[in-house]
This record gives sequence, C-alpha cells and structure tokens, in this order.
Amino acid sequence: MTSRRMGLRIGVAAVVCGVAVGALGYQWATADDFPDAGAQAAFCRTASPLDLQTAHDMGLHEKHHVLEDLSDRAPDGVRDDFTRLLDWYDHFDPEDEEGARAASFAVGEFIERSCSDINIGGIKAADG
Repeated sequence: MTSRRMGLRIGVAAVVCGVAVGALGYQWATADDFPDAGAQAAFCRTASPLDLQTAHDMGLHEKHHVLEDLSDRAPDGVRDDFTRLLDWYDHFDPEDEEGARAASFAVGEFIERSCSDINIGGIKAADG
C-alpha cells in the first residue's frame, strides 16, 4: 500500500474514531493552553503547510517533520497525541492503528481550533 493511500485511510478512519472518542467526553486541548499569543502564532505558522490547499504537495517525510516541529511547540494537553501519531508514522504497527487514528483526529482538530486559517481536511472542528 502506498504511503499516500495509507495516509488517506488513516485520515478517514481518524474522523470516525475521533468522533467516537469525542462522544465519550474526551477533553480536547484548546488554544487557551498556549502560554501566550506569540506561542500560538508560531505554532500556526509551523502548521500552515498542513493546510488542505498545500498539504497534497507534501510527502509523508515532510509531513512527519512538520508534525515533529508542531509537537515541540504544542501545549502539554495535546503533546501525547502528537507523540502517538509520530510513533505511528515511524513504525506502522497494526496494534497501534486505533490509537493512531484517534491521535490523528485529535491533532487535526487541535490545529484547526488553534489556527482559524488552517483547514486540515477530513476534520470538522466542532464549536465548544
């Protein structure tokens, strides 16, 4: 399976899994968790290549590097999701697939909630 198809399958499945996790009452990290507006702005600048309009030009390796950089800038409340997703990119272990899907959704939703100009695609950040 190509990395592009794998990424698409993970993204679609992440939406389904993420909705289920959200319905169970999981608390998402919010933009308020950044230490200040400057930290949030830097995070959003780093995340901008993941926008739906530009991400299709990126390879899996490039996306991985962006996610690593974002993980370093992310508030503690979402950092575990970044770690889980990055581990999945590194190892593609079928046993970790469900957790990676949930992490993918959580990361995508966090980015969309924190960075209003970014549309990840396949994610619909709910208000609240």
